[in-house]
Amino acid sequence: MGFTKLLSSVNLGRVNPGRILGYYSRAASTECGAVSGKDVTKEIQDSSSHGNKSGLVLGVYEEKDKFELTPAAEEINQKSGGKICRYLNELSSELRLGKAFVVTDVVPEFGPVAISCLGKKDPGYNKLEELDETKENVRVMVGAGVCALSERGVARVAVDAAREPHAASEAAALAAWRFEEFKSSGDKHEEIQLSLYGSEGKEEWDKGSVYGQAQNWARYLSDMPANKMTPVDFAQAALDTLCPLGVTVTVHEREWLEAQRMRGVLGVAAASCEEPLLLECAWRGASHSPVLLAADGITYDSGGLCLRSAHKLRGSRGAAGAAVVLAAIRALAQLKVPLHVRAVIPLCEQLVSGRCLKPGDVLPALNGLHVQVEDTDLESQLLLADALVYGQTVYKPSLVVDVACLTQGVPAATGGGAAAVVGNSARAWGALAAAGAREGDRPWRLPLWEYYRRQLVDDPAVDLRNKGSGTATICKGAAFLRHFVCGDWLHIDTSGVRRGGAAYLRAERASGRPTRTLAAFLEDAAAAAPGSGTAQQ
Repeated sequence: MGFTKLLSSVNLGRVNPGRILGYYSRAASTECGAVSGKDVTKEIQDSSSHGNKSGLVLGVYEEKDKFELTPAAEEINQKSGGKICRYLNELSSELRLGKAFVVTDVVPEFGPVAISCLGKKDPGYNKLEELDETKENVRVMVGAGVCALSERGVARVAVDAAREPHAASEAAALAAWRFEEFKSSGDKHEEIQLSLYGSEGKEEWDKGSVYGQAQNWARYLSDMPANKMTPVDFAQAALDTLCPLGVTVTVHEREWLEAQRMRGVLGVAAASCEEPLLLECAWRGASHSPVLLAADGITYDSGGLCLRSAHKLRGSRGAAGAAVVLAAIRALAQLKVPLHVRAVIPLCEQLVSGRCLKPGDVLPALNGLHVQVEDTDLESQLLLADALVYGQTVYKPSLVVDVACLTQGVPAATGGGAAAVVGNSARAWGALAAAGAREGDRPWRLPLWEYYRRQLVDDPAVDLRNKGSGTATICKGAAFLRHFVCGDWLHIDTSGVRRGGAAYLRAERASGRPTRTLAAFLEDAAAAAPGSGTAQQ
């Protein structure tokens, strides 16, 4: 319904974006993570004075100088006698995508109501952006509204899904989440209870909530300080969370690693007092050949003897790749996705002592190659080499996907806009790109050319170097891993997406990206798998 039409029904006339009436006194305006004051009518009273801690997020479409309410916003507008139109008339000059204004005294069942902009109506898929903008605009709208209400201490929030309940639920969960693990109980924000406004799309809303909560778990695992999320703590978190969902979790200790001759994992972990582990997870949702997920589980990375700068050391905690893999498996298990998935994750710390790896050391890999360690800060490649060879030998997967932070080349290239992807399967890449476009967390493909492989094997003294020559660090890192893969494979590099990246994610905290993209990719793979059956625990 057009906004100009709504205005005429309550005798307010057409929206004039430049006209703000002088008798307005206070309203809250926010973008995600920030709050500021704006003018609204004096007759509005703060809902907290009435003890009403239920809030509502409503969406508004924007088309040049016209606005259109969503069906939910139109319903509330009619119930309130045209108050939404009235407020919108006054706030329209500042209302834009990613911004929300909080008003009160709209309808009795809700206190604060966040009016949030959706941008253009149904923009669809943007080929240049490689993004489903309809879904992403809903996420931005919902995220801005939930953040605005969160800042006002609202305990319960109903959300206008704007015909995209899956996307709306994801954004609501992500925007409402806070990392407050070490705050005194009196200083913590009250956990927000989220719900769908109306009954249409409840199933998709619940599914989106699973995706959002899975990513929040990845954020938690990645954001915990290194002394509170050691390899043992990380493995325990996996056991506690995944086992009740039907996922089989196995933890192997040092003796097992030594028996398997995983020299890469043992070499990286040699300087730490924390014992290295290898974590295996299995979700048997079907009986076909599994998808193998591998990840680096570096819970703290000093860089070893190639010590990182003080600035980088402060952010070196968090096994982001491992967190994403576990969170994706959690989503699959909660949704009972008919897919067989195996995960292999080495867990350790890399510190500095007289026992740590030295530049120039040579390690024998599980597949017989001798690897020269030229840069100890490129340790993820050593962990993944062991994990990939072991996982493929034991499980004979149909597809291999590894998730890791290999180098700092990705954030320099993309600025956090996308996770870099390198692989040898065009079909798998296309499916991952489609999942990322849907989920609003896009991957970006980089080349896997012979040119980069040659830069790693040009030393006649060893089979392979972990750094090599040239400057294309991410492409060389993937070329290194290619020596340990013998089937269809994708490498997802998370080094550029570890923090922030969207309006509904807090910029200063861990992002858990690209959990939703990986989960959606695996769910699509289950749908495409021949003869996939029901879950067999």
